[in-house]
Amino acid sequence: MATVSTPALAEPTSWLSAGGGLTLQRNGVTQYKDNALAVDGAVGVGTPATFPIVVGGIFRTVGYPGFGADISLSVRLAMQSYCVGDWGLALDLGVGVRFWGDHAYGQYPLQGVLTLGMPFGFQLAVGADAWDVGVQTPYAEGGFVALEIDFLRLTSMRTGATTRLWSNPAPANAPPAATPAIP
Repeated sequence: MATVSTPALAEPTSWLSAGGGLTLQRNGVTQYKDNALAVDGAVGVGTPATFPIVVGGIFRTVGYPGFGADISLSVRLAMQSYCVGDWGLALDLGVGVRFWGDHAYGQYPLQGVLTLGMPFGFQLAVGADAWDVGVQTPYAEGGFVALEIDFLRLTSMRTGATTRLWSNPAPANAPPAATPAIP
């Protein structure tokens, strides 16, 4: 009995996305709203997609050419359908770090990102920056919108309904292949 076991199927959910869009950030010193291009990327891992809600962590960076980049670490709550590459939503809530703008745009903003996942890894992310957990004033006010592609939701994590249109030959959470018995 000690040598017989069944393989564990606790495959974590993973995310790896990149994209771009636009941002609008308020300068707390001049009270002017600055806009710029936004280039973002995110990587994260979560619990297995076996329950309706998946909980995980996500590291995101949003670069604003001409300004700087925000770096954030967030908790992610995602629908199971999102995690397997179908239509679904993910919500990220965390704190960002902003080393640009001489604190005129805040330094440690709270950041929330709502991501609408579409089939085959496409997604639309809408993020908001507010307040500041540091003692610096002025507070952060702004946000971004970006079209992204999640490379893992497109490839290895895609096990949902889209596999009827385009099969996934090696899904990450597939049961292991049976090994032939050794005579």
